[in-house]
Amino acid sequence: MSSKKISRKEIAKMSFGDFVKASREPYRRLFAYLKPYRFRFGLGILFGALFGAVQAVMIFDVKVVAGAVFSPAGQVKLPEQVIRWIPSLTTVHVGNGMGTLILICASIPALMLVRGICSYLNSYFMLWVSVRVLDDIRTEVFRHALDQSMEFFNQSKTGELVQTVFNQTRMAQQALTTISGDIVKQPISILTALGTLFYLDWQFTLMSFVIFPLCILPVLIVSKKVRKAGAKEEEEAGMLMVIMQEAFAGVRVVKTHAREEYESARFNVANKQIMRFIMRWRKALELTGPLVETIASLGVAAALIWTRSAGRQLDDFIALTGGLVLLYPAFKAMSRIYLTMQKCLASTTKVFELLDRKPAIQDAPNAHRLGVVRGEIVFENITFGYGNGRTALRDITLRIPAGTTCALVGASGAGKSTLLALLQRLYEAQNGTIRIDGHDIRAVTQASLREHIATVSQDTFLFHDSIANNIRYGRLEATPAEVESAAGQAYAHPFILEQPNGYETVIGDKGCLLSGGQQQRISIARALLKNAPILLLDEATSALDTESEKQIQAALETLSSGRTVIAIAHRLSTILKADQIVVMEDGAIKEVGTHRELFEKSGYYRRLYDLQFTRHPGEEVPLSEMAGAA
Repeated sequence: MSSKKISRKEIAKMSFGDFVKASREPYRRLFAYLKPYRFRFGLGILFGALFGAVQAVMIFDVKVVAGAVFSPAGQVKLPEQVIRWIPSLTTVHVGNGMGTLILICASIPALMLVRGICSYLNSYFMLWVSVRVLDDIRTEVFRHALDQSMEFFNQSKTGELVQTVFNQTRMAQQALTTISGDIVKQPISILTALGTLFYLDWQFTLMSFVIFPLCILPVLIVSKKVRKAGAKEEEEAGMLMVIMQEAFAGVRVVKTHAREEYESARFNVANKQIMRFIMRWRKALELTGPLVETIASLGVAAALIWTRSAGRQLDDFIALTGGLVLLYPAFKAMSRIYLTMQKCLASTTKVFELLDRKPAIQDAPNAHRLGVVRGEIVFENITFGYGNGRTALRDITLRIPAGTTCALVGASGAGKSTLLALLQRLYEAQNGTIRIDGHDIRAVTQASLREHIATVSQDTFLFHDSIANNIRYGRLEATPAEVESAAGQAYAHPFILEQPNGYETVIGDKGCLLSGGQQQRISIARALLKNAPILLLDEATSALDTESEKQIQAALETLSSGRTVIAIAHRLSTILKADQIVVMEDGAIKEVGTHRELFEKSGYYRRLYDLQFTRHPGEEVPLSEMAGAA
């Protein structure tokens, strides 16, 4: 069952009944994560119950101790309830010494120690469980987010995704910790204490019930403010994460435009907004404590009046008021459960909203792994649009034989990169079929499909990790020797050895400690190591100087041998020897042929070639150039 998205405005306007109804499904699902840890969760519940049970014993013990301290010397009168259980214990003789009295008084710290141990173990086991649950939820949310298709990431803000995966899962865990820790301990504390008070003096306890309902009023008064401020805080936190992520990811743009002050001002505005809502939430939350305690103190005053009017003894007064005092923290904690749930509802709902989101591209129910691949690729009547009202590809039909090189050329926006993305199923074509060795790529698993495709893009991305691990990303089980071999083929080995720690040198965020050409060689080495039968080159040599480009071209020729290669290149000199060149314009195939065939047609390709090499149309082509293109 999916969780409906709940906005902060809706949460702020909810009545108590609506809130309980809206919370039922998210928190039911949240508690389902406890199942693997039910043993330790059960221990936490047990010690919470023991903590509550000790409350009742504490009230009896306070009456005994008070009686021993304030009774005539030499004897201690036990409570009537104890005498009924054990008639022989009408009185306990203290004697002239202080030993027995000390032992009696020592029962209070002894019980407090037992109570403290139970409270600690309850909190420890609940925290242990909640931390594991947090780990499970975060792992599941992160993995599910990675499973989403590219259209999801195109529409999402990275900062908001980080906020959901990290902070909002933490808020869900915080709710689980608070609720799990107190949902058993505090009610049992209240019930046992009230039961004991009723047993000692039902009239006094019944009178106190006039006071306790008043303790709920502060919660009801501030609950709306908590809902509104808490939800708004989470929303602003998401905006802050977006600002930080964009500023750090685009730090080169920030610096080249001297916009440090501007970005800092944006951050300060968002941060102050968060601080303001945090203060509103904390003020509302902390206000309940003094209000509850003030109202509860009326119970103490009532106890004093009752003791006087009813002619009760001092030990009765101390036991009854002590019981009330023990009740106040429990009621205070119970009030915070509701307020915490209010604040965390929006976060919990958003977490499950992401978990319930189905990827736009999924494996078919009967999808099989793609086995050994020769590399024949066929596009049949492919039509695709990004959903912006514009068609990116129109009726593309193309066959690329196994082991051949196909070059895609055309102006920016012609659809070349889109064609490569569809082959990898990063997007799904609206019409048509793509086949590899006769297999419809929609009938095979996405993971096995992409295992057979290596990609080198003009948008090189390297991780903040060692050079070796960045290359090994192509094949995680590769040995150091295989990593070095791939680097050698990509002409990266010499400059890697010049780094401070060689292959173990950490290259910074996105490889910022390397030059653009070095980054691209690492990316090419990664593709070489993957050793896939299909190779996609999207401007693979765009960041290289002329000398480096020659080296990489030689390496790519070696790599291309026996593989199916689809290359995108704006520099036509890099694809002159392709087996076929596909000229694209406005999402359609305009011309197909070899360089010589297309050049001799004097068509669109010829014009692209003439423009790139600054040759006038009709100008004679040098024989050496034609020979090189043959």
